[in-house]
Amino acid sequence: MVDNIDIVFLKPTKFEDCVICANYIKEDKIVNMNLSQLDDNESRRVLDYIAGAIFITKAEIVNVGNKIFCSIPSNRNFLNEMNRETSHEEEEVEIVRG
Repeated sequence: MVDNIDIVFLKPTKFEDCVICANYIKEDKIVNMNLSQLDDNESRRVLDYIAGAIFITKAEIVNVGNKIFCSIPSNRNFLNEMNRETSHEEEEVEIVRG
């Protein structure tokens, strides 16, 4: 596919589009998938298919919003502050993968 691209944004409209998502995941790209165009059953099917590519590449999937998921390759660091409670006393930042 494209070698100089680090992040790919996709919005699948049918189950068959998950093959494109999986190919980018296998190329160790950061893949942001917006599944809002799919019904709940198709979204589940896409995520099941994508889970195979995630497992094979040892990547990680993060739910970043309503029907929006991001695949992060194992060789990338990322910070997920969405699930973190904010505290003025807390200075440490949790790094999920390092």
